[in-house]
Amino acid sequence: MRDLPLLLSRALVFGLSLLSVSTLASDDVMALKTQSLQANTSSIHTPAAPSQSEEAKRASKVIALAAEEIDKFDSTAHWQSVKRLTGVAQAVVIFPIGGQAGFLVGAQWGEGILLTRHEHQWSEPVFVEFTSFMFGLLAGAQKIGGIGVILSDDVVDDLVQQPIKMGGTADLTLGSGVSGKVVGGTSGISAMMVSENTGLYFGGSIDTFQIKLNQALNQALYGDDVDILQILERYDSDQGYAQTLRKRLEGIAYRAVYQ
Repeated sequence: MRDLPLLLSRALVFGLSLLSVSTLASDDVMALKTQSLQANTSSIHTPAAPSQSEEAKRASKVIALAAEEIDKFDSTAHWQSVKRLTGVAQAVVIFPIGGQAGFLVGAQWGEGILLTRHEHQWSEPVFVEFTSFMFGLLAGAQKIGGIGVILSDDVVDDLVQQPIKMGGTADLTLGSGVSGKVVGGTSGISAMMVSENTGLYFGGSIDTFQIKLNQALNQALYGDDVDILQILERYDSDQGYAQTLRKRLEGIAYRAVYQ
């Protein structure tokens, strides 16, 4: 019995030790659960990588391809009909990426850039896309790339507000070659376009021709609050995007008037 207090004391110490270990283990489990929950919550709420950068890359690619199109434009004879009008055009559209397909009823589509002219200087580019619908004797498919001049001074203003739709003329292509379009408006000829075509295609009459802003690419390059009219008034070719392309256009427009 004399050992009873000693035994009770040891039992108490042992019990406290077990309680301490149990408490520590419980704390560790709670900590692990908290970390796991935080990790899961973080993975759930972490935003996906923005696709804006991919759109920006595409915008840069369109500008680069448009510059290549201008190089061909300035060195190839069949562009002369359009080239002579650059000195008086209100704007130029360059579509390095496009396609055409149809049977009885056909369609064309593409994306590119538009630049406005002030004397012999050209603005920074804004991104546009076009579609046209045709009817008549249509068959086949082809890739197209083209350059056009906009002659009507109200077309650009209208484009900022909404897609512009115009009528057109006949289009005929066979094999790898060239086709031309004269786009009509309420006051006469609104635009002239020449395109190079690769593939087999018999063309027909264009029913409607539409150009609209490519807002995704414009926002990717210039920001979400892009001001299209402001961009189209930036004529200093030593500033902004597509400087080499714009300087090339300056030379083309100057020669169109003075040579």
